[in-house]
Amino acid sequence: MKLQPRFLGALACLALAACHGAPPLVTRPKDADAHTVFTRASVLDVATGQIHAGMDVLVSGDRIAAVAPQGTLTIPEGARRIDASGATLLPGLIDSHGHVGNGSAPPWAGEIPDPDRNLQSYLYCGVTTVLDPADLASQAFERREDVARGKLVGPTIFAAGPMLTAEGGHPVPVLEALTPWWIGWYIERQVTRQIDSPEKAREAVAELHGEKADFVKVAVDSIPDGAPRIRRELIGAIVGEAHHRGMRVVAHIGTLEDAIDAGESGVDAFMHMIYKDDLAPADVERVAGFKIPMVATMGVFENYALVGERKREPTPLEIETVSADVLASFDQRPEGAISPSFLEFFQKLRGHRRQWRENIRALREAGVTILAGSDTQSGVFPGPGLHRELALLIESGMTPAEAIRAATLDAARFLQKSEDPDFGIVEAGKRADLLLVEGNPTFQIAALSRIRAVMKDGVVLERHPVAQASHATN
Repeated sequence: MKLQPRFLGALACLALAACHGAPPLVTRPKDADAHTVFTRASVLDVATGQIHAGMDVLVSGDRIAAVAPQGTLTIPEGARRIDASGATLLPGLIDSHGHVGNGSAPPWAGEIPDPDRNLQSYLYCGVTTVLDPADLASQAFERREDVARGKLVGPTIFAAGPMLTAEGGHPVPVLEALTPWWIGWYIERQVTRQIDSPEKAREAVAELHGEKADFVKVAVDSIPDGAPRIRRELIGAIVGEAHHRGMRVVAHIGTLEDAIDAGESGVDAFMHMIYKDDLAPADVERVAGFKIPMVATMGVFENYALVGERKREPTPLEIETVSADVLASFDQRPEGAISPSFLEFFQKLRGHRRQWRENIRALREAGVTILAGSDTQSGVFPGPGLHRELALLIESGMTPAEAIRAATLDAARFLQKSEDPDFGIVEAGKRADLLLVEGNPTFQIAALSRIRAVMKDGVVLERHPVAQASHATN
């Protein structure tokens, strides 16, 4: 008997139903307010990086109705008032590389991914929009629609579905090395479409178009070194078919050669910085000439470069959203838990850490738009990972305001392919996805983690930290 993929997926979920038993991180209130006003707020204009103090911001339904100096607005009767004194109001954050279906525990912990909880974790941390460029679960597009219809609590999702890659190309070796045999083969079929001809490339794009994918993702990088790499002609076939159908293509890259092959094929964004090569000035100029935005994802490479080098210190948001057992498991790696080829890969990454920052700095100075993305996976948690990423972008020469813009307005412009997107900025008429944080994050990025309130589609969400939930059960 041939088991259907959905049935197999259901078996996996049933076998580990306990992973869904944790109290929710985020819930909607039973009765949403028709109108909400943030009073005495310092509003961050992400377009300019300027803070406007003493402002009132009125939200009606799912839209920002007005932004005006304190006391000048006509407030509807019965509106909920939120005192924003001492806090900064900014747009909800956008993770331009967030995998909703991935797990974030180390592979030896045996965790099964919980996409619904991942969605809650993003929101808990103020991430209200996610570009998911390849989902480990088979329900990526259904989940996107369930969130849009309000059946699931989560950020707005832009989904690419399975990534296109060479026969045996990334992420196949990663899945074979890091996932149990009994589920790895299933995940591999869900997350990839392995391409060996232009005809198969066009067929795969047509399939994704039929699923109403928001983007197409192609893996160009070779992980680990020596793994099969997709040919340029196949990248060109993917891009040509996608553009013919009105779709955009994002490319996973790692080397300068990857960037050149993808850039000359006409992809619309680079997923990852050039993390394997040190860029000379001529290289920087060549990459900048493509005028293609780059989602740096420095944090994921930092994460793997430091495996075994030091104790992993959790951030406050990780402590609030991740169980203590999972956080502790990173420092309890069993012997042989990581294959020698990947340990060698991680060691090579370690040698490039300083140069990553210089590459990003040089590319920005040459005019490349850098977007913020976390690349959710082992050691990179949904929501907290983006906050770690912003700190690394600042280490690479961005100001805090510039890093925030990479996770708000610039990302929204890319996602909607518009200079005037529907979200990503605090302005009248825009979608009311908002984040209220203690202090001034343009002065100290850590303030972005001190969250007072998260609003999604005009609704202030109820946030329930793990520590609070655990305490309540003791």
